[in-house]
Amino acid sequence: MNLLIISTTLKNILVVLKDEKNKIYTRILTENKSGNYLAKAIKEVVEESKTNIKNIDEFGIDIGPGSFTGIRVAISTLQGLLIDNPEKEVYTFFSSDVLYRSVVNNNNHLKKKKLAVLKRARENAAYASIYEDGKRIFDPQMVFEDFLKDSMNNCILINEEAEYFKNKYKLENEVFYSNIEEESLIAETLKGKKVKIKNLEPLYLQKPLAVENLEKRKTK
Repeated sequence: MNLLIISTTLKNILVVLKDEKNKIYTRILTENKSGNYLAKAIKEVVEESKTNIKNIDEFGIDIGPGSFTGIRVAISTLQGLLIDNPEKEVYTFFSSDVLYRSVVNNNNHLKKKKLAVLKRARENAAYASIYEDGKRIFDPQMVFEDFLKDSMNNCILINEEAEYFKNKYKLENEVFYSNIEEESLIAETLKGKKVKIKNLEPLYLQKPLAVENLEKRKTK
């Protein structure tokens, strides 16, 4: 099976292709490169693997939590690739699950612990996902200071962005992070929910600030 995966909400943009022989081809785009490079990266891994888009059996895409713009670019790119096959089902997955899996795979003693992946949503808000005993027990949500202080004081924090909240709110939680493993990315992709490409949507956890401000003015 040929599998192509796109992720735009981790530290770097990732394009990963696993071929029928389980050989993995990867392109990593650093944060300062925009989504304009995404199509080029896909083309490069496909050419390197000596296949073509028509021979890709399965597709996976990270729907969040994270940059809404980045997710939209990835979705538009994938929909463009599959424009002739709108009924095609693709795997969707959470980038927070990949971060969790990458950490516990490299730190066996953490598998039974309660862990929380934090990603920065705003200056005062985080996207949080909580895991225990290898399972997600709290789906991605946007949380604020009170939740971080009161509901996560028994969690080990995961992700480099967790350091921001640890320092900002003087949290006492331990922080772990790890490089993203391609094997973890592939495993979490194949565990994900399948959605028709024409119905693909980002994980939507917050309203744009302009909308929130407008609603606040209307309630005054």
